[in-house]
Amino acid sequence: MAGSNPLDGGPSKFAVNMTSGRQTASAISREELLTSLVGEPALPLRARDKDRDRDDNDGDDQEDSEDMEAPSSNSNSTSSSSSSSARLPAVCFIAYFNVSGGAWGSEGIISDCGPLPGFLGIFIFMWMWGWPVVLVTSELASAFPADGGYSIWVAEAFGEFWGFQESYLSWTSGVVDNALYPVLAYQTAARIFGGVWGDPLPDEDSPAEGFSFSAYLIKLILVALFTIPNLMSTRSYGTSLGLAFAMVAIPFIVFACASLATAGATLSWGRLLEVKHDANWSDWSDLFSNLYWNWNGFDCVSTCAGEVKNPERSYLRGLSLSMVLILFSYLVPLGVGVVHGAPDWKLWDAGWFSTIADQQVGRWMSVWIVGACFVGNFGQYSAELFEDSWQLAGMADAGLAPKFLGRRHKYFGTPWVSIIMQVCCISVLVSFDFSSILVVDNCFSVAGTMLELAAFMKLRISRPDLERPWAIPIQKIWVLGLFLLFPFVLGTIVFLSCFYGESLGVCLTNVALLCGGPAVFWLSKKMGHREYSHYDQRHIS
Repeated sequence: MAGSNPLDGGPSKFAVNMTSGRQTASAISREELLTSLVGEPALPLRARDKDRDRDDNDGDDQEDSEDMEAPSSNSNSTSSSSSSSARLPAVCFIAYFNVSGGAWGSEGIISDCGPLPGFLGIFIFMWMWGWPVVLVTSELASAFPADGGYSIWVAEAFGEFWGFQESYLSWTSGVVDNALYPVLAYQTAARIFGGVWGDPLPDEDSPAEGFSFSAYLIKLILVALFTIPNLMSTRSYGTSLGLAFAMVAIPFIVFACASLATAGATLSWGRLLEVKHDANWSDWSDLFSNLYWNWNGFDCVSTCAGEVKNPERSYLRGLSLSMVLILFSYLVPLGVGVVHGAPDWKLWDAGWFSTIADQQVGRWMSVWIVGACFVGNFGQYSAELFEDSWQLAGMADAGLAPKFLGRRHKYFGTPWVSIIMQVCCISVLVSFDFSSILVVDNCFSVAGTMLELAAFMKLRISRPDLERPWAIPIQKIWVLGLFLLFPFVLGTIVFLSCFYGESLGVCLTNVALLCGGPAVFWLSKKMGHREYSHYDQRHIS
């Protein structure tokens, strides 16, 4: 999940300084992030007042053609009127790459408990987790249209302490999540280029591979390669998300068509109904973790709410479209892989799509899948590291973190100290396997998301008159509570699964990091950072 702005008691660190016309270094980072995500230069953040939405009703068509605004690097910058169509799907694709980014990493959804529970779980988590989060994000992003997103929601509902915890949880989750991408890229490539060619596939009950120094070294090299562009420039990965989506989606579409065309007598639709009858609690726990990870992250788009034009329309439409794309990104390749039958779904694990493509279509298809995997994982890693490093630098500027973490490179202007610190954390985490990292990531992200849902309910109760340009069409609090009961139940199960049945090391890591939030807040108060000033005081004149 993407990091959010620190609660520094002043204007957003990613926002333009409207009173002086100047921008902070963190503001430049946000505009470059939006430029890299959307692929276009952008306009300054507009001042917003309570009557804007009513005044804009007569311009719906024009507004829908420009969903995204991002800040420009100087006062002379202008928007590109011809590029409005490129900005239209920005919210959709930002959510797509934060939630999914492609089918890799979803193989365990099938192998954990079988195809039938896996496919049912995809739909259950889409409607009982993904959809409620989409609706909550759409409402609160329109009510608080400023960079910072969910940290602002929680601080407005529960105060500065819990707002800081939300920032801590999201940042920690982002760093841990970043460790998944080099590991996933390695595991996908290792199935093809790591000596697997011609070797017999492992049996279902084969013991898991132990620690390998050579494998760890390769992962460190991937971390370095993925990190260098962030150290040297903030614009080195400015390809539009639409192009990135095409590069990720096309190989799987070709794979699905080629696999069905070559399946012959091995094709069996009945395999979709198979169940792993000897599945234990650990298998079901892994299934819940995989499903959650593959459907979590819609709220990340709220962190750039200040740059979204007409959030009351853009969020709901963009996030809904992203859900459809994500659904098909899972159903098509996983479904085709199962009905083809080679290799057996019981053998699948994270990174196995390259092997599946090799077995079902051929080497050319698996190499294409590996290439697309590297593109997708590099893009996700770069965007996550970029945003998290600037968040940490902004916290240092605000006095919420040691000052040295905010140092910028004198030539490139990048927050190199915070980047290096995060890379050190990531370098340790990549020594673990995919499943262990996933558990730690899920522990923090689900805790943060449930805190956001609680903040949503609190704001509905305590601030019923809060202006909400778009709101979930449920007025009765008890009905709204029943609606959010489903994600709370699923979230609780996912959170508990991050401890039950896991290794002692993983459990201790979760506990230690969770305790770190209050400790860091206490230290920040000792360092004398400013009190949090509420959104109304800072943004409504």
